[in-house]
Amino acid sequence: MSTAQNAHTQARKAAEATAVTIRELTEPKEHDAATDVINRIWSLEPGQSLMPSGLMRVMAYEGCYVAGVFDDEDGGRMIGAATGFLASDGDAGGIHLHSHIAGVLPEADGRRAGFALKLHQRAWALSHSIGRITWTFDPLVRGNAYFNMAKLGAQAAGYLVDFYGENMRDGVNAGQGSDRLLMNWVLDAPRVVAAASGQRVAEPELERLLDAGRAVLSDTDVAHGTVADTVAISTTASATSSTTSAPNGPGPLLCATPAAIHTLRREAPEQARAWRSAVRGALTEAIADGYHITGFTRSGWYLLDFHEPDQQGERDL
Repeated sequence: MSTAQNAHTQARKAAEATAVTIRELTEPKEHDAATDVINRIWSLEPGQSLMPSGLMRVMAYEGCYVAGVFDDEDGGRMIGAATGFLASDGDAGGIHLHSHIAGVLPEADGRRAGFALKLHQRAWALSHSIGRITWTFDPLVRGNAYFNMAKLGAQAAGYLVDFYGENMRDGVNAGQGSDRLLMNWVLDAPRVVAAASGQRVAEPELERLLDAGRAVLSDTDVAHGTVADTVAISTTASATSSTTSAPNGPGPLLCATPAAIHTLRREAPEQARAWRSAVRGALTEAIADGYHITGFTRSGWYLLDFHEPDQQGERDL
């Protein structure tokens, strides 16, 4: 069985397991419905749209990826949607699919419909001789970080500061900046093939790293009510906070994330913005010192490992 055939089998089984049907959207009325679903997911006001149905129609007509998730247990109601377009990042990376937007409605949380949707996207790409998918996500959202790195086996490929500008206007991100991690999903990589069959990427020995003082950003000793007062945001030995000391020398590092960033944004927006600044500082400074983001734990920690740049000075995340 070819990689593409196996990917279609995995995608079909994942959809059946969560009682959804996932298929490409080809008709204008379907694109209208997908636009409505996306607007609901991102809590947009009337008149706003992240993905206008007319644009979705053109993308589908021109062969881009446009798909919907339909609930088999609720009369085939659309509960999710995704779009992607072909992109190129030069000779080194070649043509790939950029997944611009993908999501399922909150009431579908816990059903693994999002996992089935990404496997459908993977199978579609492989069937079109596309071996790589990229996308971006907010690095403060623990659920997405764990999903992308541990459940899908994707790898971080860049930290993008305020990628969409300083103030997005949707109901999820407004007033909180728009830093994003760029993900790279190599569809036939062993870790991705394993993840598609349901295996999780192995986690590091978290307690050992914490005991060794390898956290460059931690919320475990928060005592003053604000993140900025209690975390270290540098990988240099001289940078310390009131409770956390930065580690010395190369070796694995840990970076904390907030437990419930969406709640913080609603109830304590200043604290949410402090987390944005702290995580941005910790990750970008570590990357500048030669570290790559290599994983994410279920309990909410980024894992970073040190890598020497190659002879041309090339450095990934």
